[in-house]
Amino acid sequence: MKKLILTAATVLAGLAIAGCADNTVASTTAGKISQDELYEAMKTNVGSSTLQQLIIEDVLSEKYGKVVTDKKVSKEYKTQEESYGGADAFKYVLSSSGFTESSYKDTIRLNLLIEEAVKDNTEFTDEEIQTAYDAYTPPVTAAHILVEDEDQAKDLITQLNDGADFATLAKENSADTASAEKGGELTFSTGEMIPEFEEAAMKLKEGEMTTEPVQTTNGYHIIKMIEKPEKGTLKEERKNIEAQLLQAKLADSAAIQAILSSIMQDANVVINDEDLSTAMDSYLQTADSTTEDTSAEDSAATESAPADSSTEDSSTADSAATSESSAE
Repeated sequence: MKKLILTAATVLAGLAIAGCADNTVASTTAGKISQDELYEAMKTNVGSSTLQQLIIEDVLSEKYGKVVTDKKVSKEYKTQEESYGGADAFKYVLSSSGFTESSYKDTIRLNLLIEEAVKDNTEFTDEEIQTAYDAYTPPVTAAHILVEDEDQAKDLITQLNDGADFATLAKENSADTASAEKGGELTFSTGEMIPEFEEAAMKLKEGEMTTEPVQTTNGYHIIKMIEKPEKGTLKEERKNIEAQLLQAKLADSAAIQAILSSIMQDANVVINDEDLSTAMDSYLQTADSTTEDTSAEDSAATESAPADSSTEDSSTADSAATSESSAE
């Protein structure tokens, strides 16, 4: 997450619309600091990246703002909040990452705008869809209990074999607090979990539970398969396949760069500040002069959730715009 950029974007935007008669933003016994001085200092440090992000957000908002509504942003925020175990836990994660609720919603909005841009400018061929379908495994729903100690894991397995309720033990014992609140349940597709967890889970039939603790880098898991649907026909699974392909596209910084570049080139971007005149160069170059620099789209990239090392999900949010509950 780009904490500095978000903070700078807010301040620079404020400077642009400031209407104060007094140009002073701070003063001491040594003198005054003016808005112009602050602007020049910030411009030198983060001006290009901040201006770049503001321009991208403005252009995408004009094109897709009717789709990416406040209601949609709030809904995504709520989803992420729940995935981290509730409002208090999520506010702590945001605060430790330098975000407020408002600034993080700004990040969500930008992610959703980028997602809409990618959707609008992406078509998958029948061959791509068929290839993806052949490798596709429908999402499964499993429950797990994560503990640090192997002996504790074995004791919990004994309790479960003696008739204890899995959801109750998950709520009382699991170190994965996000899924524990839901009785340890989580839904995932192939490639979303770390290999040891996924391999053990996929071997189970519906209703089955691992007979021995499954060790991963985060501790020891007890896994129970809740729902393991069969793969439908290509026609039945097509929407799921396209959604999966879209997520792969959203995780491809070069693909995002190309799409945003096409949009920016049609946006008649004019930068009046000579010192910042090259801020959008990586997006405004023609196809023949495109460089390999992808740092720009990374600063406006899709970070769907604050970093949290307690999750077992090995993928980002993720990727753009759709952060979901990840398991330990």
